[in-house]
Amino acid sequence: MHIHTFRAESLQAALQQVRDALGPDASVLQTREKRQGRLGLFTRTFIEVEATLDVPVPSHFADRSQSTERSSSAGQVGDKQISLRTSISTTDSSLVSAACSARASASHSVDAPTPGCSEEMPSAAMLEVQADLLSSGMSPSTIAALMREAVEQGRGEPTADAVDAMNNPWALRGRIGQRIAKRLNVAGSIALSANKPPVVALIGPTGAGKTTTLAKIAAGFRFDLGCRIGLVALDTCRLGAVDQLLQYAELVSAQLEVVSSPDQVNAALQRLSVCDLVLLDTAGRAPRDAEQLSELHRFLKLAQPHSTQLVVSATSSAAHAAQAVERFSVLAPTNLLITKLDEAVDFGSWFTLLERTPLSISYLTHGQQVPQDIMVASARRLSSLLLAPLPYRSVNEF
Repeated sequence: MHIHTFRAESLQAALQQVRDALGPDASVLQTREKRQGRLGLFTRTFIEVEATLDVPVPSHFADRSQSTERSSSAGQVGDKQISLRTSISTTDSSLVSAACSARASASHSVDAPTPGCSEEMPSAAMLEVQADLLSSGMSPSTIAALMREAVEQGRGEPTADAVDAMNNPWALRGRIGQRIAKRLNVAGSIALSANKPPVVALIGPTGAGKTTTLAKIAAGFRFDLGCRIGLVALDTCRLGAVDQLLQYAELVSAQLEVVSSPDQVNAALQRLSVCDLVLLDTAGRAPRDAEQLSELHRFLKLAQPHSTQLVVSATSSAAHAAQAVERFSVLAPTNLLITKLDEAVDFGSWFTLLERTPLSISYLTHGQQVPQDIMVASARRLSSLLLAPLPYRSVNEF
């Protein structure tokens, strides 16, 4: 590996030298702030950047998996109506059974049959909610279970309320939403400390939106709370990635450290000890690439983050998201951070994953604007997004 050294008065100017000399594919190995002068007289500060053009070969698996996922996402929209009709026609038995038992339990609590009700078939409201939940990507078995639970919830209520819930789609959605919300584990915002800055790492697959999400978090703490922010490009040495992070650092007046090897981690964090919050940006990793995950683990072991956010895009299928949660578990993430909810086609399919994951859900993002398009996760908001098919989501849900 041939290492080139560049010096300039600012990091931006030094990176421009790297770009001019080595091109956009260069890798930044290290950045240092240095002083020049004798005996402390006429001292000036400059930035020194070490870079190389020897970049690692990208993972072929990552390329194939991303290509496959893009193709899958493109086909999801076109196939949605066909799959929805198929789902409704072939899986109605369990749903009808749940709906009928619900209506039966309500109608049996009074002497006379409920007007407009039949124990043989579900109401129009039930069919409407069923179709919406199927369209959102939720599985038929999950929908049936949620409907049964919604009925159980109303057993102690006045009969009129129980019957209304089975005939009013909004009331039924409300009950199901309450059941979903109770099963979700949310974490709340990053907690600051009076003693030393919390160190928060963002990890996840390539393309999940880690760097943009990091910028949103940094901007929120900077502009809303007046925090001093430290940013670390941890094992993210591509010139383009460092350049993007530098732009975000300038936006929030943050100090940026570039760390290309584990032995640089402690010194970088020490230089950022005066900050109120330190955010670690990491390179995207293919979930099945054990070597890449092991390399990142060495960095995180030295950084000892207070929390590690696993960033996963809502545009991924539930199966891909579950795979990411499983594979990245070797890095001991503490939270799940869900991005690109504004682009999600079948987010309802994520319900089983979100219900079962040991990771508490911290933040949700829904666009590219920094810092507007991010919010702290709440069980109510998540249940609303899981219930609603994409065409019926409004900006109020974000």
